[in-house]
Amino acid sequence: MIDSEHLVESYSAWLKQKTIAKDISGIVEITTPFLDHNNDRLQIYVERRGDLLQLSDDGHVIQGLSMSGCDIQTQKRKEILASIVNGFGVQHDGDVLSVESTIDEFPYKKHRLLQAMRSVDDMFMTSRSTVASLFLEDVEAFLEAYAIRFTPNVQFVGKSGFINKFDFVIPASRTAPERLLSAINRPTRESTASLLFAWNDTRAVRSDKSVLYAALNDTDKPVPSDLLGALASYGIKPITWSLRDNYISELAA
Repeated sequence: MIDSEHLVESYSAWLKQKTIAKDISGIVEITTPFLDHNNDRLQIYVERRGDLLQLSDDGHVIQGLSMSGCDIQTQKRKEILASIVNGFGVQHDGDVLSVESTIDEFPYKKHRLLQAMRSVDDMFMTSRSTVASLFLEDVEAFLEAYAIRFTPNVQFVGKSGFINKFDFVIPASRTAPERLLSAINRPTRESTASLLFAWNDTRAVRSDKSVLYAALNDTDKPVPSDLLGALASYGIKPITWSLRDNYISELAA
C-alpha cells in the first residue's frame, strides 16, 4: 500500500531541493524544477518595488511558444490566455506574465504565477502533426457532445490556504457525487505530482464523496503506467483520452 502522506512530503522535499535562487544585480532569479515544452526549467524573476515585490516570467513563456511556431494570436487562444491569467489573478502585459506581492504573500503569489506559467505553456502547446485543436477544447467539446453538465475553470481554497484550479466541475446529482475534472495535455511526473498535491490539498475541504478525474492526452504516446498508478493511489480516476467513451455514463450521471 502506498503512503499518500509520504508522497506529499516527498514531493514538497523534492520541490525545495530542486528550486534554486540567485541574485542578479538586485533581481532574484528563481529556477524551479518544472519544465516547459522545450524541457527548459521555468524561471521567475523577483524585483523589489517600494514596499512590494514584482514577480514575473520576463516574457519567456509566451516568447518560447512563439519561437516554437505556436500561433498565440488566434481569437480562441487569446480567449484561453485571458481565462488563465484572470483565473490565477496574474497580469499579462505584452509577453510578460507578472504579479505583485507583499513579503508575506510571496509563497502564495509565487505559487499562483507558476501555475499560470505552466497552464499557459501547457494549454497552448499542441502536437504539430496529429492534434488539430487544443486538448482543453477537446475535453470541453466531449462534455458538451454528451450533454454532461459542467462548470469550467473552478477554483477552491485548499487546507493550505492556496487556491487550486480545476478545469471542470460536474455537480452532484441524485445518483452521483460531485466530480472534478482536470485536463493534462502532457502527462509527466511534474504535471502529475502537481495535480496530486492540488487534490490532496483540496479534498480535505470538499465533500468526502467528491471524485477527481484526470483526462490524460495519450494521442502521441501512451501515458506511463507509473503515472497512472500514482493517480490511482490518491483515488484519482485517470481517463486516457483514447478510452474516454468508457467514462461517458459516469460523467453524465
